[in-house]
Formats: sequence, C-alpha cells, structure tokens
Amino acid sequence: MHLTTPYTILLFTCLTALSLTAHANSKTLTSKGFLYQSDDGNIKLKMGGRLHLDGAIFNEDKTALENDWMVRRARISLRADLFNDWRISAQYNVSGDDTPFQSASIRYSGFHKTHLTAGQIQEPFSLEETTSSNNYTFMERSLANAFSPGYNVGFSISQWGNNWGFSAGTFWETYIEDSDLFPQDGAKGFSGRLTFTTYRDHNTILHFGGSASYRKPDADQKLRIRTQPESDITTETFVSTGRMRNVDSQMIHGIEAVLATGPVTLQGEYIATRVSRFEDKQDETFDGGYLSASWLINGRQRSYSTRSGSFGAVKVGRGQNVWEVAIRRSFIDLNSGTGTITGGEQTNTTFALNWYQNKNVRVMLNYINIDTDQEAGDDDPSILQMRWQIVM
Repeated sequence: MHLTTPYTILLFTCLTALSLTAHANSKTLTSKGFLYQSDDGNIKLKMGGRLHLDGAIFNEDKTALENDWMVRRARISLRADLFNDWRISAQYNVSGDDTPFQSASIRYSGFHKTHLTAGQIQEPFSLEETTSSNNYTFMERSLANAFSPGYNVGFSISQWGNNWGFSAGTFWETYIEDSDLFPQDGAKGFSGRLTFTTYRDHNTILHFGGSASYRKPDADQKLRIRTQPESDITTETFVSTGRMRNVDSQMIHGIEAVLATGPVTLQGEYIATRVSRFEDKQDETFDGGYLSASWLINGRQRSYSTRSGSFGAVKVGRGQNVWEVAIRRSFIDLNSGTGTITGGEQTNTTFALNWYQNKNVRVMLNYINIDTDQEAGDDDPSILQMRWQIVM
C-alpha cells in the first residue's frame, strides 16, 4: 500500500480547515507556531515545524569517517482540532528525505481519558523513542534505540489516569527509508507500553515503565538489526547482525526508570530481544541499554505528561538563558547467546552541553567516545558534533 495518496488527503483536509478559519476567525502567532481558530472554538488549526542543523568532526581509528554537516530534520507540522473530539495531524519532511511524511494520523478523543488513533504513528515502545527529538537531552537517541520499532502504519488505543498511562496497538506496514526492523509486504507487529508515576510533587517525579513488541517478518523471513554510532552525520555502522534468515518472529521487551528532582534527572532503560527462527535454528538473543544524568544548571525541571509517560521541553522563562550538562553511557550487544551471530558489541560514553536560548532555539554540543569489541573490528573513534535547533 503506497501512502502518499491518503497522506495527501490528510494534508488537504488540514489546509481546508485553515482556509475556513482564516476566512472569518482569529489568527495568532505564538511561541509554538501559528494558531488559527474559529470564533466558536470548534475548529482550530496549528501550524509549526522544526529545523535541526548538525555538523560533526570525527577522530578516526580504523574506519574512514568524513567530517560533514547536514540538515538532520526539517519538518512542517499541521494539526486540525475539530469539534473537541477529532484531531487530524501530519508532519511533512521538507529536507529532501525519501520519506515525505514522518507521521500522519486521525485521532478520536470522545471517550473519557481515551484516545483512538489510526495512521502512520509512533509505536508505543520505550521512553527514549516516545520522547520528541525536540526535547531529548542528547542529539541522538542511544544505541539501544536500534530495537525500537519507530513509526509504522497501524491503529492504537491510549488510556491514562492520575498516575498511570497505557498505550497499545497493532501495526502492519512501514513507510520509512530503512525498513530493516519492519519490512513491508505482509509484516505485522503488536506493541504496548505501560507507565506509572509512583511519586510526584512540585519538585520530584519518580517514573517507571515497561514496553513489549511482538513482530512477524514479511515473506522474505529476514531481519537485520544495526545502528549508527549515535551520529547521523555518518552512515557507517560498527555493529550489525547482518540479514538473519529463516526468521519466524521477534519479541522485544524493555524497562525504564526516571528520577527527576528539581533540575537533576537520572534516567535509564534496558531493552532485550529474542529472535525465533525456522528450520531447527536456535533462537537468537540481543540486548542494549543506557544510563544518563543531566543537570539544568540555572533552569527548572522539565515538563512531564502522565498521559504519554514522557518528558517534554525544558521550561525557559522569558529573557532567560538555560544551560544544561549531561552524560550518558549506552551499549548494544549484537553477539547472540548461541554464538552463531557475531554482530559485535559497542559502548558509547557521551558528554553533552546544551544552551536553551529561549523556548524555540537550542544549541547542542556532544562529544562521543566509542568502544567496540573484536567482532565489531575493535574500532574506537570519537565524535564531536553540534546542532542548531529551532522549533515552532
């Protein structure tokens, strides 16, 4: 199923709503984008976007790595809220990406504390994956994010209470450039995530969660797990399982925990996967995870949503500049327990310095030290990279 046509329809719907509201209603420019609203409040349209410009300098070890810069993300976002219960939203890539739409969905929220969503959406898995790239502490997600399903076509239901959130869905196709984790033509997936805020006051949040995803490959019965070295400037991958054949299914589990107290946040996740195979081949197991700590030197606590079980933007007051320092240790092990797959093991140590100029502009500096084992070539480069980010 090619998704360009239905996504174009969604985009057309949003633009139609824009023309309706722009004709006789209020228009406002806010720090979060352009907002168009009808006089009765039944139709609202928000237009925004993000621009992430990245550059990197590599200190090579064995693999040749080229210093470069790139437009990491350039997206226009459209969202139409109709009659309180319906939301149509889409994110369009304008950076020449082969994937025109990052996401496009229709959501119904007429039930109490419940959302029903369909379209190309983010599968409910992992705190790190479900945190927006606009708000994540580091330039890239950790090595363990290689196991997360990401955005796929499907249907999900989300519910939440005062201190918990739950989301689950079924997915059957991808429309992303690299479909290694979820090939097209008959692949299926089921994902779910449950989170608890066990303690929360004006200064402290204690968060726990768990995720699971069951996946069936397409007719090729192949699967490959690999990851870039926490930098998108290079396409090199130091660890990779290669294309595993005769794959029957994949089961992924993840656990997560966060302690955020004032300007300090401690966060960690562990993800493991089991790959079941046909023809008397043994099951393969792989895992990864990370631990991170961050300190908003002159800032307040990050915003937090119980509904989504994730952290939002850093709170920056008017006329205030906020500085943040952070460190993360992440790993991924793609050497299977059976010894038949030797994809390599990699450990990264990342130091980060972030400058929040205001609510819309952030400058990020990351230094990454990479350590790989013999199966991954015993290749130990380092990376210095920077991002200029603007969000509306």
